[in-house]
Amino acid sequence: MNTVQLETFIRVAEAGSFNKAAEQLYITPPAVTKQINLFEGELGIQLFVRTHRGMMLTEAGKSFYRDAQYILQYCSDSIERAKKAMQDNGNVIRIGTSPMTPAQPLVYSWSKLQEKCPEIKFRLVPFVNAIENAREI
Repeated sequence: MNTVQLETFIRVAEAGSFNKAAEQLYITPPAVTKQINLFEGELGIQLFVRTHRGMMLTEAGKSFYRDAQYILQYCSDSIERAKKAMQDNGNVIRIGTSPMTPAQPLVYSWSKLQEKCPEIKFRLVPFVNAIENAREI
């Protein structure tokens, strides 16, 4: 499984047809059909029910769709974090914060620390307390 397959799967699921997904992806409908067929074979899961009026996600496909969206977003976020880490020097302190852990005390302390140690940079890293991103947290 790779991100191209996941992106194609998501486009087909959202568009409801191979033709519409192919237009959005700027590839031919047979290429989309082939990718999805190979993907289903690789996974050993039927993701779509195909009819003469279009296609619908199977229950397995609906479950996989939610996870595929998260996986692609996580991959994208990972790349961004890696790019930022490459640019950061050793004087950056990253602090995780979420709606469950208010940042107000950090913001208050931040200005005092900046006065004493201007070479140190702080970065607040937002996250949501949810099961889907428990590994990241």
